[in-house]
Amino acid sequence: MKKTLLATLVLTSALGLAAYDQAKETATQAKEAAAQTATQATEAVQNKAEEVKAAANDVKDAAVQKAAEVKDTAVEKAAEVKDAAMQKATELKNAAAEKAAEMKDSAMDKVSSMTDAAKDKVSSMTDAAKEKMSSMADAAKEKMSSMTESATNKAAEVKDAAAEKMDAAKEAVESK
Repeated sequence: MKKTLLATLVLTSALGLAAYDQAKETATQAKEAAAQTATQATEAVQNKAEEVKAAANDVKDAAVQKAAEVKDTAVEKAAEVKDAAMQKATELKNAAAEKAAEMKDSAMDKVSSMTDAAKDKVSSMTDAAKEKMSSMADAAKEKMSSMTESATNKAAEVKDAAAEKMDAAKEAVESK
């Protein structure tokens, strides 16, 4: 009976530890996935910002070159073209900055929501593991209590039976 009780306790402990390890591993995987996604989003924003900056530089370079050619032919015309090109470059730069800011905000929102989702998932998985461990511990306590009570009752029965046999043996010896 002791072996069965010990085996039950060992099995219960092993199952509890396995459930905890599995929950911990799942939480770690969720955390790593969130970190990887955050890194990818950041890299995408940086790449897009560099592309926009390169495009703005290309437009600016083209405008300056065009202004130099026009200046050679007419000073007045060059001044007008230069002003127009500078205005266009500023507009493009502002638009690029706005777009980059929007993309950065969008990426940060996405990363934040994914981080929150990962935290929620880890929290719910941890809570579930704790509940499972608690219910398993309660079941083990109930089983131990039941087995202890049963063993106590059996010991009392054996003691009573032994006392009766002793009395019977005493009577048999006295009657001889």
